[in-house]
Amino acid sequence: MSVFVRRRFVGASLTIVAVIAAVLLAVGAAGSIAATGYTSGWTLFGLIVFLAAYRVRKAIPFLPLGTSAAWLQLHIYCALLTMVLYLLHAGPPLPTGIFESTLALLYLTVFMSGVVGLMMSRSFPARLTMLGGEVIFEQIPIVRHQLQTQVEALVLTGNTDSQASAVAEFYRDRIRPYLLSHRDVLSHLTRGESVRWHQLSRSIDDQRRYLNADEQHVLDEIKDLIRQKHELDTKYALQAALKVWLFVHVPATWALLIFSLCHVVLVHAWTGGLR
Repeated sequence: MSVFVRRRFVGASLTIVAVIAAVLLAVGAAGSIAATGYTSGWTLFGLIVFLAAYRVRKAIPFLPLGTSAAWLQLHIYCALLTMVLYLLHAGPPLPTGIFESTLALLYLTVFMSGVVGLMMSRSFPARLTMLGGEVIFEQIPIVRHQLQTQVEALVLTGNTDSQASAVAEFYRDRIRPYLLSHRDVLSHLTRGESVRWHQLSRSIDDQRRYLNADEQHVLDEIKDLIRQKHELDTKYALQAALKVWLFVHVPATWALLIFSLCHVVLVHAWTGGLR
């Protein structure tokens, strides 16, 4: 058994054991709602603090606190455990108050964004590697402009009257709008290929039949540059999604931590202090 598989097996096993223990504890304390609420609530709050600490661990990698990979595995399995604890702690019915509803919404936002982030972190880096030609996110608009400049230079090469050229007309009507647009983000995220790219590619192949040999050669070079632009759009969509995810998951995590702390204070204030 490889280290990777063994680590997954151990993590999953411990999570299952913790879930069973939490359920048995809730069943055993069924006669005392307060005992169940306090136990599950404090355990859930402790896990939330631990999950938030993962961001702190990433900010100080030089401290001997274990590997980032080990922290990530604990982060994932503890996050899954929080869902069971949350259901045991909150339970039916659904929250109706403003504070309770906000707390529930924050938890669901953090949990669901974490699931989405896990899926993206497992697939997007591999897709970026397959595309090759690593490009820094902030430099992608510059590279896009460079590709457009190269395409326009090819269109004008060897044409004394570019407006009358078949290649120039095709560029004006079909290619230039594609070069200037950055749509089909969802297609790039899910399939990696946009419908508009396939349509333009087929149009380029059809257009070759009406051109002479020199124009066909120019159009082939333009198609290769457009393909690079399509791959660049995919890289932009994947990297942007990873960055936007952080701006959702991290602030929501800290907001959840603050609201949870307020929840703890209010509960103990209304029940006469710690027990």
